[in-house]
Amino acid sequence: MENKLEKIGQNSFMDNFVKTDDILKDMCGIIESSQKDAYQAVNTLLVQRNWLIGYRRRIRWR
Repeated sequence: MENKLEKIGQNSFMDNFVKTDDILKDMCGIIESSQKDAYQAVNTLLVQRNWLIGYRRRIRWR
């Protein structure tokens, strides 16, 4: 049996999953990896939000 999931597009989280014989280790890895990706996504959105707020304020005060 293949240890990798079938690639379904550009999803590094799914592409990097490797099944092992230790289900608990697999689940911990899945949780940690998804949390890392979620933190990165939120950080990116916060930077975009703050940039747009600054941009909007700058235009108002010209």
